[in-house]
Amino acid sequence: MKLPPLQAIIFSMLLKLKRKQIKQVIWILIFFIIPAFILWGSITYLTTRRKTAVGQSKGHLITAQEFSSYVELAKILYLLNYGYSYPTKVNPQQIESQAWQFYLLLEKAKKDKIFVSDEEVIQKIKEIFSPRGKFDKDWYFRVLKFRLHMNPRVFEESLRRILTTEKVWDKYIKVEVKDEEVLDLYKKDNQKAKIGYILISYEKIEKEIEVNEEEVKKFYEENKEVFKEEPKVKIRYLFIPQQEYSKIKEKLRKELKNTQDIATLSKKINLPYKETKLLTASSPIEGIGWAPQVLKTAFSIPKNSLSKILAVNNGFIIFEKIDEESARIPAFEEVKDKAKKLLKEKKQQEYAKELGEKIIKEIEEKKISDLKVIAKNYNLEYKETKPFKYHDYIEGVGLSKDLAEAIFKGKKGEIIPKTFLLSKGCYIIQIKQITEIDKKKFEEEKQKYREKIIAQKEFIQRLKFLSQLEDEFDLKIYSKPQQ
Repeated sequence: MKLPPLQAIIFSMLLKLKRKQIKQVIWILIFFIIPAFILWGSITYLTTRRKTAVGQSKGHLITAQEFSSYVELAKILYLLNYGYSYPTKVNPQQIESQAWQFYLLLEKAKKDKIFVSDEEVIQKIKEIFSPRGKFDKDWYFRVLKFRLHMNPRVFEESLRRILTTEKVWDKYIKVEVKDEEVLDLYKKDNQKAKIGYILISYEKIEKEIEVNEEEVKKFYEENKEVFKEEPKVKIRYLFIPQQEYSKIKEKLRKELKNTQDIATLSKKINLPYKETKLLTASSPIEGIGWAPQVLKTAFSIPKNSLSKILAVNNGFIIFEKIDEESARIPAFEEVKDKAKKLLKEKKQQEYAKELGEKIIKEIEEKKISDLKVIAKNYNLEYKETKPFKYHDYIEGVGLSKDLAEAIFKGKKGEIIPKTFLLSKGCYIIQIKQITEIDKKKFEEEKQKYREKIIAQKEFIQRLKFLSQLEDEFDLKIYSKPQQ
């Protein structure tokens, strides 16, 4: 039986460091021998912490051991929400992200002296484990024993931390929704419109646009940043599926200690490796997909070195950086064709916009109420669409937020007094039809739409707040333990 979801996020148990107490024995030990041992011990301790650090906050190194408590809290959250099936619904990156949120929010709670009482914990447990309005003690203990595998005290302290983060959210996340916003969203989901349009096509005016090499070179010189190429990196990697990783992780870690390249590691653990082409920071990796953390690491490590084991979608990756290229602006001869194409496109847009604005001006001056008339005068094709909603792809036109806004704020019969430059060319639009909403149905669904807006606003505010907390606590997350 699935438990009600808990909105939760964050927590942390900071390790406290203790200084060694040194007894005074004799003068020579104090001044010569003991300081040497203290210094050696401190260096060893700090080196060990740096090697296992996953991040740092205000100079405090967060070790993997310390961070594991936040990871466990994240897993408890997902277990409560999804049961044992959570690994199929939540990937390792989501668990890690949730754990870092717990860390930040609990640090903020500590700073603000936000606490959760025993009574509040008990009340929440009663809410969760009262499926029929009455606390089910047997069910509570069964869930703890068979689903969560923990004793009541550990669970209750974990729940206390989750509730503490709820209090942080409640303190800082405030959302207001006006009636006008609810009506606007309802209209966007339910109103339909139909338009007529004329298109000044880039394709048709392409032959009329000519550019010479001098113009192209001038365009290149004035817009060099347009041609700038991003830094690139090339990697050779092993991808290990999640189910396979648990079988070979010990052997993999052992072999990594004495291996300098992926080809050798591939033979040792009997897994094939792949090699990418040169990739930018936003490129997908073949066979893996989008993995920004992997590429961030690839750019940060030296050439011909191995990465640590990193979690990706549905598995793990370890790679060798085999090549890289710095950001650069290519010489004119290298990008001459691209520069010519971009300049022609720019001139086509300018020509189409100029003609479109001329037509709009004529419509206003002559008070033309039918777009078909002006289309005929300029030998342009007039077309009409099928009915569509605000977020729909508009047949023959495409997607445009500005255009959708103008259409659904307009009136039936209106020729919108502006042009729209889209992928195919310059459009001039007339609203042919726009439906009214069903007011009775709106009243029935009003609360649902209000809640939807609240959820959207809360999500945005939470992202901003977490970003502020990152700055406040100077949090730096490492892509791998620091060496």
